[in-house]
Amino acid sequence: MNDINKINTNLSRNLVALYAFEMVAKHGNFTSAGEALGLTQSSISQRIKGLEIDLGVVLFKREHRGVSLTYEGLRLLNVVKPAMTQMGYAVGSLLDRKSKPRVRISADFAFSTFWLLPRLAYLREELGDEIEIQILASTVPPGLDDTDCDIQIHVAPRSEIKPGEILLLEETVAAVCSPQLLEKITPIRSSADLLDVQLLSLSKPATAEWQTWQGWFDSLGIAGERKKNYISFNNYDMVTQAALAGDGVALGWIGLIDGLLNKGSLVQVTDDVVISDAGYVMSRDQTNLGRGPRMVFDWIAEQVLSPHS
Repeated sequence: MNDINKINTNLSRNLVALYAFEMVAKHGNFTSAGEALGLTQSSISQRIKGLEIDLGVVLFKREHRGVSLTYEGLRLLNVVKPAMTQMGYAVGSLLDRKSKPRVRISADFAFSTFWLLPRLAYLREELGDEIEIQILASTVPPGLDDTDCDIQIHVAPRSEIKPGEILLLEETVAAVCSPQLLEKITPIRSSADLLDVQLLSLSKPATAEWQTWQGWFDSLGIAGERKKNYISFNNYDMVTQAALAGDGVALGWIGLIDGLLNKGSLVQVTDDVVISDAGYVMSRDQTNLGRGPRMVFDWIAEQVLSPHS
């Protein structure tokens, strides 16, 4: 413990000197490094000398036209440079976020493509240019240790909704396809007949909660062997595009593909609709006290729960 305390004390005392060390290594002389840091040449020289005394090694060879790294200096630079670069990026990102508030939304691909993107212009009108919107589309929610998302919208069990979270959409799923394909595969007398047609599937990671074809059939009490293999995709936009192209029958999430259904680009194949225990749940990082995340969170909730456009 004493050794750790000693190292931490030494490190905190020499942080500025380590930054000066990196700048001297970059510029090759004390004068240019001092100008970059707003310090005098003698001040830089003193800091480097103090660092060398504390570490017990010589870091630079003093030469006529500047300095060059010793072997020990090169070893230290290989550690210090990436650390300083990473700290610089982190601080710069925080300063940018302070000067122009940013709202980062993590949402699954389907919600991002079919719900968020069509409404993004309206959200921008509401917020103006003062807030930057970033949408991170992913198949599964960020890990518990990922705190860089202000708002998360992902499929989760409705029974596990926590205080402060909002259920945006129940998972309501129907079988859909293009009108042209429906004419080819008719007659479809019941959902059990879908076992004999080409089905389009969304690949499901182990941690994902959304409905699958097998779960959909099970909910309807349909058992039997399929005659054709699934055509699988890892992105719901691709599933939908394949359905629009007439490549097969897909599961359609009501609340997301309503626009395609209303236009007749996709049609419901049977009357069966399965409502599961899952749904699109929205949560917010409560540690971010900025106005932007709260405004976006409330706007999305209002659009879904009290639609007026």
